[in-house]
Amino acid sequence: MDTRRNLRDGLTGSLIAGAVLALLYAARLESYLLFHSLAELFAIIVSAGIFMILWNSRRFVENQYLLILGVASLAVGFLDMVHLLTYKGMGVFPGVSTDVPTQLWVAARGLQAIALVVAPAFLRKKLNMGLLLSIWTMAVVLTLAAILWWQVFPSCLGSEGLTTFKVIAEYVISALFLIALILLRGNAERFQPQLLKLLSRSIGITVLSELCFTLYTDPYGPFNLFGHYLRILAVYLLYKAIIETALNEPNAVLFRELDETNRTLREREARIRREAELAQTLSVIDAAVGSTLDLDQILSRALLGAAEAVHADTAAISVREGARWRVSHVYRLTGLPVGTLLDEKEGRHLFEAAAQHAPVMVRDTMHDARVNTAFAERLGIHSLLTVPLSSGGQVFGILTFHLRSPEREFRDSDREFAARLAISLALAFENARMYTAQREIADTLQGAMLTFPDALPGLALGHAYRSADELALSGGDFYDAFVLDDDRIALVLGDVAGKGIAAAAASSTVRTTLHAFSVPGARPSDVLASANEALVRLLPESVFATATYAIVDTATGIVDLCSAGHPDPFVCTSTGCISHDALRNRPLGIWPDATFEEFQIKMNVGDAFVMFSDGLPDARRGREFFGEERIHQILDTMRDAAPQLIVDSLMREVTAFSGEQHTDDIAILAASVLPAH
Repeated sequence: MDTRRNLRDGLTGSLIAGAVLALLYAARLESYLLFHSLAELFAIIVSAGIFMILWNSRRFVENQYLLILGVASLAVGFLDMVHLLTYKGMGVFPGVSTDVPTQLWVAARGLQAIALVVAPAFLRKKLNMGLLLSIWTMAVVLTLAAILWWQVFPSCLGSEGLTTFKVIAEYVISALFLIALILLRGNAERFQPQLLKLLSRSIGITVLSELCFTLYTDPYGPFNLFGHYLRILAVYLLYKAIIETALNEPNAVLFRELDETNRTLREREARIRREAELAQTLSVIDAAVGSTLDLDQILSRALLGAAEAVHADTAAISVREGARWRVSHVYRLTGLPVGTLLDEKEGRHLFEAAAQHAPVMVRDTMHDARVNTAFAERLGIHSLLTVPLSSGGQVFGILTFHLRSPEREFRDSDREFAARLAISLALAFENARMYTAQREIADTLQGAMLTFPDALPGLALGHAYRSADELALSGGDFYDAFVLDDDRIALVLGDVAGKGIAAAAASSTVRTTLHAFSVPGARPSDVLASANEALVRLLPESVFATATYAIVDTATGIVDLCSAGHPDPFVCTSTGCISHDALRNRPLGIWPDATFEEFQIKMNVGDAFVMFSDGLPDARRGREFFGEERIHQILDTMRDAAPQLIVDSLMREVTAFSGEQHTDDIAILAASVLPAH
């Protein structure tokens, strides 16, 4: 449609131009003065029109070249008008020699050429329009004075025709126009393409016109005719460049810089919006991968979120497997099943990304040596973006995004997003790796610390444990039960300050130390005193432990008990549960000379003895504590139950109460005396 319209417009313009030239030629045959007057009037009107449009738009026009051209057009147009009025046969200025119009012609062309040469130098400078108008006014006044009054302007037309000065001046002016054309083309980026083309053609044709005017000897000869025709064509192109374009496409001439500025601002706004969108997406991905420590889930969530963020048609994650890459996850990618192994030939782009340790963006897979063309063609991939995933300086995976259409391509913002994503995934992978390592340590500690007998001679037992640290199955709390001698069984429950692996390691030390001093015949207070003296030296600075150490005589039901700063135990009988004041002594591991008091509890067969760490009453739901009163109520309802059922009930209730809000480890131990056999 546009091609047809352009052809139609071009044909119409050619017909009109041909008709105008024919009419001018007919006018020239009838009267040279008429022909000359029509040609000059056309030039004068166009010059005036250019000035009026650009002058009245000067507050908005940022292109200083056009402003200089506008003011210069007024000056040149005025000299052309005087040239026309002084021409032989016009009769406006009687007595003026025939040399004067030629002098005015040369002066006008010279000023026009100078303006076009000087204008590019001011493209990036802000002009003072008042000063510019004053300079051109002064130039016109001085030119007229030099020709009409002072008569010092060199002669251009003598008795033998054109003078040497006139010919040389035309050549110099032609050279200036050529220089102006070169300077204009050198600043092409400052002009709208159509405007640049028309201005360039106008200047070029003006050069040819000037050369014709250096060759004629007869005003009615062919060079003079061609010179005027070319002059009319040059002015016509100037008219189309400035006046017609300004009326039809004002943004192309008058407000191009403003339009460019607005477009730049829109592009910048779009880029900032896109970067903000990608940053938000990255935050969402960070939250998604940060909510799990499972590597497979991390990669799955990252692939989905990232592929949608960069608007990829398909995507895949490949992980290193020996000397090849194994496809582990795919996004909308058919033809490349999970588990596919890619060697260096087929997965060339993967090896390239791994070698560079940086994202690699390929705009055309069919013409890029970094991609296996057959592989890309089989999967319908036109462009791709590969992102190496590293941890500890080693690339463990490659995230690849694909586009199918040649009309789309990845942008620099996508590559920057991919680079930031790689950093986030590297941190997530490292966290997952550390989690796995710590979990293995925790499993080992748990095996050593939380091994607990289901029953001991004459005693039924129940126990439960929950760590506050997701990274560890064990924490600072611990419990133990073992036979001391004859009918005496030791029950220990303790709590080391802190959570996680560090607290678990310290609790192992406390547990082992208590075991070491649990010799036959020992009293609870003696064991705690001896263990405290050793733990002052063994535990790290600022680390301490609380504990309850009880010895149950299964033959008599007597419980000898000593507390080192630990919560009071409960005893549940058939009539109810009560909390016993444990005469809390100082914690272990702080004061080497600490002394410990103990007390006794009498238990009957079927009674339950319950100990727990402070994580149970201190469990929270918002600002509310689980509390000893709630513990008391639960124990009352379970007083006739077996020890393990009592423990399970307490753990179930506290878990339901606190939900996922784990602020401390929880350890619970219950025991009841069995009837003698």
